[in-house]
Amino acid sequence: MATVAVIVPSFNHASYIAAAVNSALRQTLPPTRVVVVDDGSTDGSADVIRGVGDPRIELIVQQNAGAHAALNRGIAAAGDADYVAILNSDDIYEPARLERCVAVLEGNRNVEAVCTALRFIDADGRALPPENPKARRLAAVWEDPKRDPAEWLGIANFAKTTSNFVIRTAYARAHPFRDYRYVHDYFFAVAAALEGKLGVLPEPLLRYRTHGSNTIKSDGSSCVAREILRMNLDLFREFAGPLGESADLRAALTRYFRTLSGNHSDFRLEVFLATVAKLAGGIDSGELQSTLGALDASQFPELAAPAGDGIRRASEAAGLWRFRQAAVRSRWLAFGRAFGFTPDLFAGETNRPDKELARLKKALDRSFWFRLGRILGAISLP
Repeated sequence: MATVAVIVPSFNHASYIAAAVNSALRQTLPPTRVVVVDDGSTDGSADVIRGVGDPRIELIVQQNAGAHAALNRGIAAAGDADYVAILNSDDIYEPARLERCVAVLEGNRNVEAVCTALRFIDADGRALPPENPKARRLAAVWEDPKRDPAEWLGIANFAKTTSNFVIRTAYARAHPFRDYRYVHDYFFAVAAALEGKLGVLPEPLLRYRTHGSNTIKSDGSSCVAREILRMNLDLFREFAGPLGESADLRAALTRYFRTLSGNHSDFRLEVFLATVAKLAGGIDSGELQSTLGALDASQFPELAAPAGDGIRRASEAAGLWRFRQAAVRSRWLAFGRAFGFTPDLFAGETNRPDKELARLKKALDRSFWFRLGRILGAISLP
């Protein structure tokens, strides 16, 4: 049977940590050990852990060194467990979390780490109501859990927290968490997704507690934005070598960065480009020319690929826009929409305007109301 060690980085969560640890101990797939690394708490958190009294708990107390250091120390102490699961000291596992996540890892040897959907809870452990702004944003992020993880992470850090990772132990030790204050979870998720190693289980198996002392809230938003800029420059540095060797990795990074460039996830493209320009300004022009000249078309087949189809896509998008505008302005179709006779003009695969236009025309052609409007001359569409 697969063995799991749960790693609990703890810092000043005396009010929450007992509930967190008990949720790990009571799993349907019980962990073989729960390693709690107290990162210099000053509120008696370590004493709370000692009071739980389960022999599977191993408590490590260290001077404050940051969440990443506590995580990495706990992973190092996981022994010979097949998997490590992370649980921050203020979050809660659903009872079947470990069992369901390990099943994904056992069933797919290419997946090294898995995360799941989650729910927000408040300081008292109550689920945030659906109308809460945080709950609404989370629902929007998880609206389409079947998309490519790398592209999806460019839109939002859907994993949200290090509590949301169950990882093969060897992979976790080979990919230690970076020394970020806010985004060590985000970097880990993106790096794993770019390598095709991140699995996603769309079941809400984690309760993520939101309260006034969450780390992400401790400083201004500009600090988070700066760290995300650093994180993405670090990703470029991390994959500088492998990108030259793998077309699949280049394609995954392109999908990620294409969506990220829409200024999602606290990313600021304008500042990123200014930073890249400043860094590029320090490179000798001869060195730059030499680097570009050394690019081999056999290694980078993208160099010899046909020109992009951006003009065609723009034309298709314009055609779809004109068709919809004409349909929206039609009084006949407006009357039909009021009585449910007219198909939805805006449902469908809008990122492919050619397919969406074909779908829309086919849906209208099936409508008796639309055909009648054409016969009577009440509809004029391009």
